[in-house]
Parts: sequence; C-alpha cells; structure tokens
Amino acid sequence: MAKQTLFEKIKQSGHLPQLPQVMLQLIRACNNGQTKVSELTRIISADPALTSKLMQIMGSSYINLPKEVTNIKAAVVYLGMDTIRNIAISSSAMHFFSVAKKLPEFNIHTFWYQSYKTAVMARLMAQEIQESDPEEYFLAGLLHNIGRLVLIQLYPREYGVLLGKAVDEEELVPMEGRLLEMDSPRVGAWLFRHWGLSSDMADALGDLHSPLAKIIDAPTHVQILHLARAMSGPQGVETLARMAPHSPISSARMVALSNQAEEEVSEMAWTLGIQVSGPHRSSREEAHLAKEVKDFSLFYGTLEQLLQARRPEQIKEVLEQGLRILFQVPRVFFFFLNRRGDMLNGTAAARDKRLKLIESIALPLANTQSLLVESLNAMTPLNSFDRDPHRAVAGSDSQILRLLDTPGFYTLPVAGSSGPLGLMVLGCDLRVKKHLEKSQGVLGLFVRQTALCLENLRFSRESARRINEKKMEAYTTMTDKVVHEINNPLSIIETYMDSLSLKLPDKHPAQDDLSVVREEMKRISLLLEGLSRYSRPRIGGFDLINVNQLIQRIMDILTKSLLLPRHIEPHLDLDPDLPPVKTDPNGLKQVIINLVKNSAEALGNGGMIEVKTRYNAQSARILIDEKQKLPGCIDIQVRDSGPGIPEGVMAHLFEPYNSSKTGGKNKGLGLAVVHSIVKELKGQIRCQSKPERGTVFSVRLPVRGE
Repeated sequence: MAKQTLFEKIKQSGHLPQLPQVMLQLIRACNNGQTKVSELTRIISADPALTSKLMQIMGSSYINLPKEVTNIKAAVVYLGMDTIRNIAISSSAMHFFSVAKKLPEFNIHTFWYQSYKTAVMARLMAQEIQESDPEEYFLAGLLHNIGRLVLIQLYPREYGVLLGKAVDEEELVPMEGRLLEMDSPRVGAWLFRHWGLSSDMADALGDLHSPLAKIIDAPTHVQILHLARAMSGPQGVETLARMAPHSPISSARMVALSNQAEEEVSEMAWTLGIQVSGPHRSSREEAHLAKEVKDFSLFYGTLEQLLQARRPEQIKEVLEQGLRILFQVPRVFFFFLNRRGDMLNGTAAARDKRLKLIESIALPLANTQSLLVESLNAMTPLNSFDRDPHRAVAGSDSQILRLLDTPGFYTLPVAGSSGPLGLMVLGCDLRVKKHLEKSQGVLGLFVRQTALCLENLRFSRESARRINEKKMEAYTTMTDKVVHEINNPLSIIETYMDSLSLKLPDKHPAQDDLSVVREEMKRISLLLEGLSRYSRPRIGGFDLINVNQLIQRIMDILTKSLLLPRHIEPHLDLDPDLPPVKTDPNGLKQVIINLVKNSAEALGNGGMIEVKTRYNAQSARILIDEKQKLPGCIDIQVRDSGPGIPEGVMAHLFEPYNSSKTGGKNKGLGLAVVHSIVKELKGQIRCQSKPERGTVFSVRLPVRGE
C-alpha cells in the first residue's frame, strides 16, 4: 500500500486521534506569560473529567494540604501553571493510550512509562541548554509514539504478529515498514502536522529511529528527542555512551537528568493512578527496567568517582571496579606511556595480587609483535581471540595472558588531547568479549573519561612542577646577579683595605678595626660561596659507584666530628643487594652530608639519625621480548627523631633562606643546595615530617643515571 493510501485510510477509518481542545487551550494559555489564573480556571472547568482529576489530586495524601481545597482556582494557585499543564496533558493523553485495549499483547503500562519518561527527559534537556519552549519538547516526547497506537488500531492482527517477532524497539520499527509499508515514526510526524503542531517537532519525530550518523549532524531539537527516547528504553546507557561525544549535554549530567526524570515519572504515575509495574508488565519488561535503573546507577557512580579521583591509584581502582561490575571483566591491567613516550609500563589496581608482577613488565613501542603496541599505534581496540593465526605471538602477550588468568584479553587504547596515554588490557572469555564488542559506546565513554582524568591529573602535577622549577630558576637567576653585583664592590673594598693596612704602622690601633672588617668580609664571602653552590651545584662526570661504601665512609667521618659530640646516635641500614649506581660521587656526597647535618642541627643534643638504602624493586622493568632488564632506581633515606618541620617551612622547603633554625652560617641554604644537586643527578627528593615524630628525607636515584 502506498503512503498516501495509508494516510487516507487513517482519515477515513474513524480512528484518527484528535487532540482534546482542553489540551490545546491549556498549552497556548500556559505558554502565554500574561495568562491569568481566572483564564486557566475557566479552561479546566470546561472539562469535567479533568476537573475531577485535579480535585482528586488536591485531596490526596500525596499533596497533604493543611486544609481542604474546594475549588479549581485554589488548585491552580497552589500547583502552578507548569504542574497544571503537565497533569492536564498527561490526563488527556491517556485518552489516546486507551485505544490499544483491543490488542492484549500490547502492554499499555510500559508504553505510558516510556512515553512519559521521554517527555520529561526531553523537557529537562531543553531546559538544560536553555531552549525557548521546553514544554513543546514535553508534548513531542509524550506523543512521540502515537503513530504506533494508530497502526495497532488499524491493523490489530498484523501488529500482534509483529509484537511476537520483534525482540526490541529497534527491530520493531523496520518490521513495521516491511509488513505495513509504513512505520510509526512517520505516522506520528504526519499526525503532528495534521494537528497543526510544531513542524520542527514533526521532523524530529520522523527521525527518531534514524541511524546515529544522521542524528549527529541533525539540529539540536532532533538530537534531544532522539536521546530522550533512547534514554527511556532498556538500551539507555549504551545510547548515551554512543551519543556522548556529540551531545550538547555532558554524559554525567545526562545520567543525573535521567534519575530526576525517573522520580518525576513515578510521582506522576502515582498522581494519575497509573500502574507502571506489577502484574500488567511482563517479566521481560520488568527485567529490562530493573537492568536500566541498575546500569544507570552504576554507570553514573563510576563516572562521578572518576571525576573525583585525585591520584592514579584512585583512577585505577574506580576503572577496575566499574569494568568488573558493568561488564563482568575479572581483571584489568593498565599500561601507561613513560615520560619519553617510547615505552609502556605495566601496573594494576592496588588490591590486585598480581600488582608487583605486572609492574615489572615494560613494553618498548618498537616491539611491533606485541598486540598491545599494535593496538596503541592504531588507536583501536583489539583482542587476542581474533589474532591472525599465522602471526607470531609475542612473549610479552603470552606473559600478560598468564597473569590475567583468562582465556583471552581485550585492549582499550586511551588517548588525550596531546596524543596516546596508554591502554587498558581487560581479561575476558568469549562471552565477555562479545559483550564488550556490543558495548563500544559505553566503553568509549569510559576511555574518554579516563583520558580526561589522567590529563587533568598530569596537568596539575606538571603545572606544580613547572611552577616550582620556574620559581627555582628565578631564584638561581637572582642569586647569580646578587653574587656578581656584590663581588664587584667587595673586591674593590678588599683592595682598598689591603692598601690602607700597608699605609698604616703595624701597631696602629686602626689595624684591629681593619681585622674586624676583614672577618666580616670573609663571612660575606662564605655566604656568597654558599649562594653560588646553590645556584650552580658542582656536578662532575657520572661514574659507576658503590653507594653503600660511599655512605659508610661519610658516616664514619660525620659520626666522629658531628654526631658523637652532640650525643646523637647514628644508625645504618644498608641494603646488601644494592646494585652499583651510575652517578656523580661528589654530588651525592654533598647531598648526604647536607641532609645529615640538617638533621643533626634539628636535633640539637641527643636523638637518633638513621641512613637507609634500598633497591626499589618495583621500579625495575623486564623487557620480556628482548630478554633484557631495566634496573630501575635506588632509595636513600635520612631519618631523624627530631621535633619535625613546621608547616610554614614545609610549604617552601627547598627554597633558599627558608629555615626554622636561628643563627649559624648559610642559614636556609643546605636544602636548596641538596634540591639543586638531586635534580642534576636526574633524581627526585621528597620529605615527610610530623610534629614531635621526626623527619624523613627520601632521595630516589636512577641506577643508570638516566
């Protein structure tokens, strides 16, 4: 049958739905900002059924008014225009929904639920992006599937066959077109135009089931109605994930709006006396709805936790938990690019018992045999099940598969605005793999959210690091200028002092005064020398050294000259398995001496100083495919039992002339010099301190000096 024939048949059938005049009048009146309460009262009072419904609502325990409302005007004043309009439209729309009673297979309660939730979602989304008439979206959403009711009325037997064959909404619409030569979206669009409603909304209704590629480039009102309808069905989470990059509203906000809409639908169902669950809904529909609510809750919870994560450990934990619950993924490994961007370093969530093992694995990007490297280079998900059987399997892939303890794995590359960041490797079997392939939209949203969180975290840390480096560079530049500017007049003064001393007799009283001036000038020179050491630490060539022996020699000297006279007890805890380290011995010697002296001065008399070395085994990486090991780093700790460092000093710990000590030479320069030297040694230094519980300085140095 041709389209025109069907539309003519609808007109001639006597089943053409008509919008109740009360609904049309209320829509126009409520959209007019100058409409008075008396006008609304007049319109409502003309419809006895609507009047009865409003009075029933006003007298219910749900409203729970302190005194009885006995007239429509008072009800309008109390409920407000928007609520009155929604109740009126919903009550009138039930007239349409009742036409499907002749088809028992058709569940009118599920139909009403999806129609009303679509209406509320469309209105909330329109409000979110500040559209001019959100209520127009509400009406379009409420009646978006009215074409189906018309088709059921015209072809009840044929439609019963369709309902028995179609698995879901996405199958039902194409089947309508094949069997009836017309689908419900086009009938709905035709009805909207027939009623003289918005032509834009009519176009949107006709495109409700169009492919995503077409919706992406469509106008905003089409996108809103498409997403509102999809979010009201059992595939809401997946649709949201696929639409998220193209939606004018963020995914996290969309989930919040969906939860808000669900509450409003439940309230309105109760108000209108409509049963949206229970014996009238099939077990399959109940399961779909329960799954939708559960998925939305879990999905929203995961996104919210990701946004709140402030450390890489938290991000890994949230992702592992979200993927495990939503997709039944038993284990997740993460591989992040190193700073140079030439190697992937493995890691996992903190509670994973394989954490230490996976952290020992590194994959160079030059290793093109690895499926992980191929996935990252192509920026596309891959899985071990679909691997080319003629292609050699990388040893690293086999090792990762053994650690995952699953039949296969599925890769999810993660890329930020500046390029690849790494990838997630999900352990899976064939069932989970198929589930993951069907959920590309949700997984894509997971990946994008992960990239956003990682980039924000990196940006914060890099910004803090750059700010600190710029600050230290500014201090260095200022120090160079100060030393240079002071040395010039100081040299001139010293020359004149020597000349004056030669002109005076040896026994002249002024010679003593000149000696005092020379001493003070010498003290100035020592201060300038300290500033120079901070500004330009003396770092020589890097040699392979035994760090334990170096520390032992330093502590032997400091114990006799510094610690024992102050009654400070030294402790050494040196790791016998410490590998040789390629570094500058003189620079490292300055670091250890300064840290021990700093602790001794903080202790005063009595107490304990411990120097400990450890090989950081977790920093070592194994290049499995190349049968090579990267040695990683060593840690050197200097711990004291002193009073701790005040908070005000901790905030600027490594800045020059920042100290809690009083008196003494080079006050506040020791830690600034240490920081500069450690940086030159390609290492890192950090400090932990608690009041009355002591201070620990930790220096981490690369074994290879890289």
